[in-house]
Amino acid sequence: MSFKEWRKWLGELPPVLRWFPLLVLLRPVIDNLYFLKEVSPLISPPYIVGVLTPVLCITALIQYRLPRFTLADKSFARWSALLLISALFTVFYDPLSLLSLEFVLKLAMPVYLFFFLRILIRSRRDLHGVLTTFLYSAVFVAAILLYELLINPISIEDSRSLQRIQGSFGDVVSYGMYIIFTTVITTYYLLSRQHVVPVRKLTQLLVIVAVINVLGLFNIHHTATYTIFILIFGLFLLFNMNTRNRSAGFAVVLVAGFLFSFFGSEIIAEKITPLVETDLAVYQGEKDSDQLLHGRMGRWRLMLANFMEEPVHVQFLGYPLSLSYVYSYIGIGSHNDFLRILFATGAIGLFFYLRFLYLIALRMSRLGKAQRFLLAAYFALSIFAFILLPENQRDAWIDRP
Repeated sequence: MSFKEWRKWLGELPPVLRWFPLLVLLRPVIDNLYFLKEVSPLISPPYIVGVLTPVLCITALIQYRLPRFTLADKSFARWSALLLISALFTVFYDPLSLLSLEFVLKLAMPVYLFFFLRILIRSRRDLHGVLTTFLYSAVFVAAILLYELLINPISIEDSRSLQRIQGSFGDVVSYGMYIIFTTVITTYYLLSRQHVVPVRKLTQLLVIVAVINVLGLFNIHHTATYTIFILIFGLFLLFNMNTRNRSAGFAVVLVAGFLFSFFGSEIIAEKITPLVETDLAVYQGEKDSDQLLHGRMGRWRLMLANFMEEPVHVQFLGYPLSLSYVYSYIGIGSHNDFLRILFATGAIGLFFYLRFLYLIALRMSRLGKAQRFLLAAYFALSIFAFILLPENQRDAWIDRP
């Protein structure tokens, strides 16, 4: 989507929907003001956005009728009901705590955001509008990254004998998120827009994004981001093999192979080995298996063991029903989305969520090549909302009235 097309799309959105792409556009600026929460939560932009987002979503849901529910929508709605019940019990545990309010908003976010996106995204044009907005927002992130690399780091975190740059973000995961998402979006555009935009122009965009992202990868030293980045490029090359632009895929492989032959051993020794040396020691029998994945394996075993000791109704409906301190289980402490869903909504909730993903996956055979790649590479609510559209809307480029 060109800038002119994007601006036209944005201008056609009613204000009750337009706030979302504007928030996506400003999100990296907002996230870089994360430190203001140390002064006061009342002046912290991420906190303010966290409170306003459900209000704006609910306002849109009141004004617009949801599309007819598919089986996947129904499964998501059932999981949502359990998630809202868990959020309610979080309040019961500590009703006057700012932390409990924060977790209520976090737990409920997938509910109101998904159904809002079912209203916002009603065609391929809307999907491309959201994706293009994210690319524009990443320009600010790229500027911060280049500033840190070329002039002076803003913030450095020491981890496993390596120094990570993280800007003014809360952690390096924010850089990683933009690296992964921009890689997915640009490779998707190369697959989907070849018949509309010159391949040369799309390839230039991909090369620019790839160079900046690789520079970021080698300076945030984040194992998960390395792994996902490599998998996405491998997936792109696989999907690109049968397109008219497959020569570009071969060129990428040749260039990558040439560079690796000169710099590969040095990169592995300096950038990657320190991140995986504990895992290698586990595989060689030198350390306990609990140390796998930077100690996450041991944490998962302990958390699951504790969860299985809870009463049956807690195991089936979620940890918050125990009316105890469970923030580390339903927050980032678990470092695993599926475990987090299990702990938040119990075995029943995990079943409905997995069923939702299964019903989404069943639609893959009815998607075009580029859309299949996008779904395989990018599990996000906006993509799910697009996949659930009727086929005639999914393939259309619909202008809003």
